[in-house]
Amino acid sequence: MDHINRALPTEGHTPMYVMHKYFARKQQDVINEYIKHYSEEGDIVLDPFCGSGVMIGEALRLGRKAIGVDINPVSIFITRNTITHVDGNQIIDEFKKIEHDISQDINKLYKTTCRECEKLGKRTRLPATCFTWKGNRLVDVRYVCEYHEKPKITSPVNEDDLKLYDDVQNGKMDEFFDKSGACKYWYPTNRLYYGDGTPFLKKERFESVDQLFTKRNLVALARLLDRIEKIPDGELREAFKFAFSALTHLASSMTPVRPSRPFSSAWVQQSYWKAPNFMESNVWDLFKRGVMERQGLLSAKRDVPVDLASKREAKDIDQLVSSPNHHYLLEISANDALKGLKDNSVDYVITDPPYGHSIQYGELLFIWGCWLKLMGNFDEIARGEIVVNPRQGKGKDNYEKGLRQAFQEIYRVLKPGKYCTVTFHNPALVYRNMLFKSVVLAGFTFEKIVYQPPPRPSAKSLLQPFGSLEGDYFFRFRKPEEDVKERYELADEKRVESLIVGIAEKIIAERGEPTNYTFIQNSIDPILYEELRKSGLLISFKPTSVLDILKKHVGETFQLVNGSGKNKRQELLTSGWWFANPDKYKIEIPLEKRVDEAIVNLLREKGSAMLAEVLTEVYTRFQDSLTPEHHVILEILRRAAIQEGGKWSLKASIRHGAKKWTRLKKPTLKDPS
Repeated sequence: MDHINRALPTEGHTPMYVMHKYFARKQQDVINEYIKHYSEEGDIVLDPFCGSGVMIGEALRLGRKAIGVDINPVSIFITRNTITHVDGNQIIDEFKKIEHDISQDINKLYKTTCRECEKLGKRTRLPATCFTWKGNRLVDVRYVCEYHEKPKITSPVNEDDLKLYDDVQNGKMDEFFDKSGACKYWYPTNRLYYGDGTPFLKKERFESVDQLFTKRNLVALARLLDRIEKIPDGELREAFKFAFSALTHLASSMTPVRPSRPFSSAWVQQSYWKAPNFMESNVWDLFKRGVMERQGLLSAKRDVPVDLASKREAKDIDQLVSSPNHHYLLEISANDALKGLKDNSVDYVITDPPYGHSIQYGELLFIWGCWLKLMGNFDEIARGEIVVNPRQGKGKDNYEKGLRQAFQEIYRVLKPGKYCTVTFHNPALVYRNMLFKSVVLAGFTFEKIVYQPPPRPSAKSLLQPFGSLEGDYFFRFRKPEEDVKERYELADEKRVESLIVGIAEKIIAERGEPTNYTFIQNSIDPILYEELRKSGLLISFKPTSVLDILKKHVGETFQLVNGSGKNKRQELLTSGWWFANPDKYKIEIPLEKRVDEAIVNLLREKGSAMLAEVLTEVYTRFQDSLTPEHHVILEILRRAAIQEGGKWSLKASIRHGAKKWTRLKKPTLKDPS
């Protein structure tokens, strides 16, 4: 078998997967390649931590049968609605009915006057796109008035805007409140606490779900959901609830005002925080965009392959296996689902397990689950969650135990000789090592780790650009033909530290340039675990971070170049790591220069190329520690080439240059020790 041993080109999510926010969603084109590579049509593909359903959707797209398991019912809801085909004309017709019934009522909550029209002696009333708040003070209103050359207008709030909000706050709008001032429509009031009174780890300023919203947006959401619940067709109703769920967080107070995008915002912190300067978006405007625009429900359903309309959900495992007409199974209980599978019955496993402490899925999905009325058994969900969360009384040992139990079951159900791909994203070595140990101690043979860069920087990395893990690791494991567990010796801390320092030296030398810590961190694992595998070693302790290990060697082995941090940690993260004694190493040409030359050579030879062709060339030639980030490749392209019709071709000044670019060998260490 020709294995996937390098990063794959990816162009980002299609509408099918991007419609509803989810945390750390994987690129579907990359997942598609793994499923295509390690399974065959008709095979059973299992994802025991299915999250938002990318693995399930791509398995079905490729003609496999799929089993998706997730303890959180919100994940199952998102997965099911992601892969369910709904006719676009039905969506348009139903949207028009909803618009007729409630759009005017909801827009009344956001009515304002155009200040530019007032200057011309006209009075134009129109619904605002959003209001912005600074703390507890309403600051400005943003709206679109088509009478002006620049239709997007931002104005300070006036007395009418303040009075309108006071009327809502005091329950004085008949469309939404009864005579006592109570809202006529249901909305969730679930507290951000566990059943024993312990607050969520990710609870900050708010006490309950309803407090995440201004009173205006809360009642607007309640009115919209009430109307959606009245859709008679069950499948269509679920699709519109999917669209509703996808907008709830955008209507909350967790959406900061962004200078770069003054008319929209996003939930950018993985916690229930209150942005100090937040955007109160018009709920009807959010809903209209969430159904009809490029990343909305209509586009998402049109992106679902038509043949998925014939795929049927099985009620149980026996029906999935025996019936040719049932193609997938979604299960909430991981234990029940895996125990229901027979030994050696699954052809391929591809999964993205929870990341330890870094993403609190149970807590963060709570906002959507409460609006969808899926959180009645939240304490039970929390008990079964594999996570590090002190508020749940779960530490690292609990997390590792949960992973190990899960992978023991995964090992049992996978057929001998078949593959298990595990993708993982956590910047802390201790959690990546727990995952690795859990899988190999279950009996799997480790073969390879591939670092997969992201198609673009994440929102989190833009806010915290230094030290964030960009991209994902793809671990390849295989269940041996014979059920014989491998024996491992235990690597002590001194040996592991020596390995990591030596690998960092190798990475920097091969790159031939001062290297940001993030690149070093991204490149450590593929080399570290390959070295451990060769030596039959296993890290049995909880290792400190790579950064903590390397910083002990600054001055002796490494020096920091051009750092801009305000404190010691930022200095370590922002600096280029270079050698204290460069003469010790054989260093040839900087990596960026080599990547630049590879791209220019490709475009010179082909005349023009699609981005995917450029990425394939670069990822093939520059693997593991040499894999450049996606944005670095784009920067080189923009510097050397022009884009027309989706293809890149060299700028004339480079294309007609006299010098012939040559392919260069990568530099090597003079002294690996």
